[in-house]
Order: sequence, then C-alpha cells, then structure tokens
Amino acid sequence: MPAQVYLYDPATGDRLTALDPGVARPLRWAAWAPATAGRPAAYALIVGNGGTVVRFQEGRFDAIETGTRHNLRGAAFSPDGAQALFVGNRGAVLLYDAAAGAVDGSVRALRSPTSENLRRAAWHPNGEFALIIGNGGTVLRYGSGELTPVPGDRAHTLRAIAWRPDGAYALVGAYASRWAGYPRPHPLYKCDGMYLQALLTSDEEDDFVAVDWHPSGDRALIAGYAYDTPAAGQTSNKVLTYDGSGFGYRAVEASGALLGASWHPSGDYALLCGEGGALLRMTGDRVEQLDSGTKDNLVGPFWRPATAGGADGGVALLLQGPGERVYTV
Repeated sequence: MPAQVYLYDPATGDRLTALDPGVARPLRWAAWAPATAGRPAAYALIVGNGGTVVRFQEGRFDAIETGTRHNLRGAAFSPDGAQALFVGNRGAVLLYDAAAGAVDGSVRALRSPTSENLRRAAWHPNGEFALIIGNGGTVLRYGSGELTPVPGDRAHTLRAIAWRPDGAYALVGAYASRWAGYPRPHPLYKCDGMYLQALLTSDEEDDFVAVDWHPSGDRALIAGYAYDTPAAGQTSNKVLTYDGSGFGYRAVEASGALLGASWHPSGDYALLCGEGGALLRMTGDRVEQLDSGTKDNLVGPFWRPATAGGADGGVALLLQGPGERVYTV
C-alpha cells in the first residue's frame, strides 16, 4: 500500500488533506527546517522504511538518496537548519548537509557505537550537540562529528524526546514494560546530555510515545497509553503535563491509542492524534474531538515553524502509520 501524508490547515477546516508522497514504503517521522531570513520557503524532510527520505516543499515531494536500506525512524534539524540527523534500525545514524540540498553527497553515514534500533533525535537548543535515543535504553550524544554513549538509569525502549527551551534538560518518554523484566518500570526520564535519570515510575504498562515542551518552557505535554491487559492489547490513553516539579494527569477518550501530540507554535493549543484517524485539539482543560476524515493511524503532528517575519506556523503534517501500533512509532 502506498505511503500517505496528510496536511492539517485549520484555516481550511479540521479535516485533513491527503497528499501523495510518491513512495511505497511506510513513512515514520518528519522534521521541518527551522525558519530563517535566508530561507524563503519552508521545507520538511520525511523519513521511512528502506532508507527512504523525501523532501516536502510547496506541495512537492522529492526523493533524497541516503545510501542505506535500514528503516529510518526519526529525524531532527539543527537549530540553525544547516544539518539534520536521520536515525533508524541497527544503529543507523545519518548526517544530512542542508547546504548541499538533495544532491548526491548530501547524506553520509556516521560510525555508530550501537546496533540497537534508534528511534528519535533532538538537538540541544544552542546547537552544540544532539541526543539520540532508542531501544535497550540507548542514549547517544552527537557532537564534533562523533557519537558517544550516554550512561544512566536502567531503561527499556526509549520512544520520545524533547528539550526544554532553555536547554536545561530533555524529557524522554519510554515504554515501561514489565514484560521486559523491570520490576518498577520508568516511563519518563530526563537527560542533561551527560546522564539519563529516571523521573517517573509506573505501576502500569505506560507507553509514552510523545513529548513536547510548550513554547514558553513552563510545561511539557506527555502523551501515550497504558496497557490495561498487555496480552490482549487493551489500552487506555493518558495525557500528562510536567512543570519541572510536578505532574498533572488526565484520561483522554479517542477512537484508539494516542500516537502523537505537539503544541501549536503559538502555544495556544495542542493537537493529538492516534489510531483510527483520531485527531483531538486540547485547549487548556478542554479536549475536542475533530473529524480527520480518515481511519488511518496517524503519527505527528509536525508543525511548520513560524516564519522569520513572525507569520503563523499553523500548518502541520501528519503521517499514515502502519497498522501495528508498536511498529508505527
């Protein structure tokens, strides 16, 4: 089945607009280049299975050769937009040279110290280094052209990561699996770039697949689900907020498990998405169910950044996730 990308534009209604990226393999993650005065038009890079990378700009998709056939799960631009990291299975870490664009030689593989599947990457706000997370509690630090392991508390599958805007630390969401032999699992960690520290323990099979800091930096949004009956695959959704000292919690009703959540660039609201075309808008304490117009599993949303001139970055991309939840994210 061909991959599908959806565009969310609240100016034209809440229903998603389907876009054809022209690729057959599933797509897993997207990252927008940061807005700068020297970049007249925004573009995003979307990564997926079989080493797939496509560039999306002004409604057009163009393939980028990566030189790998490993499944790519995550992507992140440096704050200045000069480079991006792609990460994926079997320890794959690729560096994209944005100055070279989509020409040959714009992507090169980095020597990785792990063979674990890697899922996400996030650059420190000052651009000095990036953190990469993945299976087996893997945390890598990328800086000065090298990848080095970051030690820390015992962890399982690390799912999501986002830096606090001031760069004090990154929050890391995880799958707190008792089935993996963890007597008191941790679904949330913090990492300052030097050490991974457990932050929240759980008595449930929590799987936090999305972490995003409010633009003000005063709170983070953490979303995912808990396995009520892991063997049967029954779940209940969870949304947490974290202000640096304590947590707020609420249950969220949706058509399926939550697979993504992120703040609008203005911080006025957050958009959540998940299985079965679930699309929700959270404004303060209010959660509103939206009609996405699709039954596909949805991953994202990936918001276009505000322009250098301050224009609203209110358009987002969402990706069609494969049918199996764990495989999706």
